Parts: sequence; structure tokens; C-alpha cells
Amino acid sequence: MGLTTKFNPLFCRMFSRKNLALVAFSTVFSLLLAELVLRAVSPKAANFNHHQLYCEYDSLLGWRKIPNAKGHHKTSEYEVLENINSQGIRGPEYPLRKDSGEQRIIVLGDSFSEGYTVEFEELFSEVLKKKLNAEQPEHRTEVINFGTGGYSTDQELLCFERDAVHYSPDETVLMFCVNDPWFNNQSRYYNRGFKPLFIPEGDSLRLTNVPVPTMASRSFFSKTKDWLLENSELGRRLKNIRDNIRYAADEQSVPDEWRIYQKEKTPEMEAAWQVTAALLDRLRQKTAVAGSALTVFYIPEKTEVYVADWQDFLKTYSLEPGQFDPAVPRQRLQAICDSLQITLIDPTSVFVEKAATNPAVPRYFKHDWHWNAHGHHLAGEILTIFFEGKN
Repeated sequence: MGLTTKFNPLFCRMFSRKNLALVAFSTVFSLLLAELVLRAVSPKAANFNHHQLYCEYDSLLGWRKIPNAKGHHKTSEYEVLENINSQGIRGPEYPLRKDSGEQRIIVLGDSFSEGYTVEFEELFSEVLKKKLNAEQPEHRTEVINFGTGGYSTDQELLCFERDAVHYSPDETVLMFCVNDPWFNNQSRYYNRGFKPLFIPEGDSLRLTNVPVPTMASRSFFSKTKDWLLENSELGRRLKNIRDNIRYAADEQSVPDEWRIYQKEKTPEMEAAWQVTAALLDRLRQKTAVAGSALTVFYIPEKTEVYVADWQDFLKTYSLEPGQFDPAVPRQRLQAICDSLQITLIDPTSVFVEKAATNPAVPRYFKHDWHWNAHGHHLAGEILTIFFEGKN
């Protein structure tokens, strides 16, 4: 006599729920265990995310440095304590009213300008201040650096109009980074958050995306992904694996902002340069009204200074050398500044010469890619020579 099994739907549902609960528990437990193991074996300094800076939401600029904050930046390459004053400026308190006979130089820029990778005394703006005061003691100079990580030309313009202009600058230096044009035409910057967006209309600019949306307005998926990349070692490792697979399969494309090196003109990059030119023109007009002379300082990327780094850039994205040229953004910026009669300082040749004649002294960090103390010192020296020539 054969055995018969009676089908019990309730038993199957209970069994299925137990299995699902067991699978869910095992998955969560495995992920947590993997996260703990990776955190234990990974260098703590490597967990630093350069988008996690000491900033807060700003309805006009998107974000700004937190007033009165003290920020500790630590990686395998540097350890810096950043002090921010009551006005959200890195450094000491600066009075709005300048002393009689004092020359004031305002610096606008991004993370290169903020310089959170070096001590305050090593900043190029402090090097400039000390050298000018030492060599021209009869004319005291104050340099106030408004640099904030992640800013592009649009935010730097708004920063001047709302904040910096009140310090009565005699000179304004705009530090121009190679990724500025692309983000001048974007409403968000990486994980830092949303930002203002100017739209060219005829001969003027229309400001949009203000008040800037908060990060809370992102989708649940975006919030989760950003949180994992910022806080999870496992999440970062999985992203690296995905990127390596894409690279091995020749599927890794050039990030949009780095297409600025492409020789062939594209509609997207031309639109980015169009708004950049309009922003520089507006800043030129605003500084002139304030009685401040505008100078643009081009920040050469590491790939523009070291041949090996440029070759690595081409190899990483499987690019044809004839299609990309490290000189393209400098040439475009020079043409814009010439048309607007704005002085442009392009220190690339000096950085290249120093790299060739003294390769034992690097001026960029190996992994971080920002200037180290030597890079800041060189930039400060170049600016000193420029301002000494003006006086």
C-alpha cells in the first residue's frame, strides 16, 4: 500500500514564511559581517570622503562652510585642522572695515582655494599675504579667502555679490578649476547637493533653482545610494568592483566634466562654456562697480602637469590621444578672458617646468590630487610676482 501526502496550504505558507525570514536574516547578517570585516581591515584614513566636509545648507549657494566650526581632515596623505570663523570663512575674524592704506585681496574658488588638505599657514593665499607684506611693508595687504569645496563659477559669483563685496576688496582673484564649466551648467554637484543654476537669456543671466532644493527632496533610491557610498565600506568596495568590470569590458566612459579636454566641440560642452563666459562677464561687471580689479587664476590639473598622469587618464578611459588635449580648457578660457578684457594668469608652464627640473618635490598629492604645501607655495609665489608687478 503506497503512502499518500495530504496537501496542507497553511503548513506550506508557514514553511515559506520561515524560509523567507531565514533568508532575510542570513542576508542582513552576512552584509553586516562583511561591513565589519572590511572596516576592520581597511585603513581608517581611507574611509574619508572628500564630499563630507564641514558645510551646511545655504538656500542661495547650495552649501557653505559652517560658521565657527572646527574641522578635522585626515587621510593617509594629510591631517589638517580647519578653523572657520563666524562668517563662514576659513581663518581668523576679518573686520568689514579695512584700515587706512590697507590693500585687500579677495579670493573666490573651490576646494583648491579652501585648501583643506594643508594647514592654514600653508595656503597659497597666506603665502601671498606674507610675501607681499614682507616685500612691501609700506602697503599692508590683507588676503581673505572665500574658497569653498565644490563651488563653481556661478556660486563664486553669488558669493561675491552677497558676501565678499562687503569687505571692500581692491582686488578679486577668481581661482578657475577645469571642472567649473561643466558644473556651471548643472543643478547638482556630486553628493554635495543641489546648487543654483544660471540660464543665459540674450545678453543677461536668469538665476534658477533658488531657493536651492534640500537634499531631503531626493528620491529614496538616491538617498540610499548616496548614504551607502558615504558611510559603507562594503558599498564603496562594490562600486569599485562594478567600475573595474566596466573598465575591463571597455564600458567605462569619460565623466562628463572631463570631456572639457575633448578637441571636438559638443553641444553640451559648448553650452557649458557659454554660461561660463556669461558668468565671468557678470563677475567682471560686479567687481568693477565695487572698485575691485578682477583677475582669473587658472588651476592646472595634475594631468596637465605630469605626462604620466595624462597618459594614465587616456588609458583609464581608452581614449585616442588625438581626440583629447590637456591644453583645450586653457585655450578656451584664454579666449573668453581676452574677449572680456579680463587678466588671466595661467601658471601651467611654471608647474610643468618645476615638475621637470625638480621631480623629487611633488606639488600635488598622489591620491587626493589637490595641491600639497609645495603646490600652494608655488601658486602663492606666482600671485606675489603678479601683484608686485601691478604696484
